[in-house]
Amino acid sequence: MSKTLGLVALLCAAAAAAPAQTVDEIVARNAAARGGATTWRAVQSLKCTGSMDVGKGMQVPFRLELKRPRRMRLEFDFAGATAVQTYDGAAGWKLTPHLGRAEAEPLSMAELAVAAGQAELDGPLIDYATKGHRLELLGHESVDGRDSFKLELTLKGGAVRTLYVDAETGLEMQVEATQTLRGEPKLLRTRFGDYKTVGGLRVPHVLESRLEGAPYSHKLTIASVEVNAPMADARFGKPSSGPAAPKAASNGGAR
Repeated sequence: MSKTLGLVALLCAAAAAAPAQTVDEIVARNAAARGGATTWRAVQSLKCTGSMDVGKGMQVPFRLELKRPRRMRLEFDFAGATAVQTYDGAAGWKLTPHLGRAEAEPLSMAELAVAAGQAELDGPLIDYATKGHRLELLGHESVDGRDSFKLELTLKGGAVRTLYVDAETGLEMQVEATQTLRGEPKLLRTRFGDYKTVGGLRVPHVLESRLEGAPYSHKLTIASVEVNAPMADARFGKPSSGPAAPKAASNGGAR
């Protein structure tokens, strides 16, 4: 018995002496798991194509283009027309012909904040301090039965997200953010899965989001990723106007 107690005491002492993970150590592990910070810094553009769920089980094709420094263009085909959202690092626009609007409109302040957060090609963690973000370790939490580091990320613009990084693999498992819907704040939770290696980068190929109170989740599935695809800067400016979708086809528009 005394030997057993002594062994337990020794193990406890060793655990107490082991250094706790710091924020920067977690960020470094995450970068290494995703292919390495140096590899990501060398990437100038990413193009992703696949399908996205727009509600009621309907899948539509999408194309996402990201280019340094913080440019984004998202297109998806719906109701016989192509919807477009762009962000050039400062301003953003949306073209929504499926809603009967033929002219591109500026993004709202809330939409602009979301676009700015999504436009970082290498994600928010790599070089987070240089980007003007703040990061705090809140502790550990289980996500789908797996131990994860729970991090609070405050973006440069003030928006706050909660990130969960797998304690074993170092990969991001989940992100939570608050969105305002009809004047009421709602928690949006997005899970990352099906990581695959493309050009030396580890990229999640399935993202599943669920808004607080919603009966269903929405899944985005990436079929292909192209690294350093050529992209003209003009693609991230105000989209060219186009014909609106016929009213008969747009009555069940995407949400």
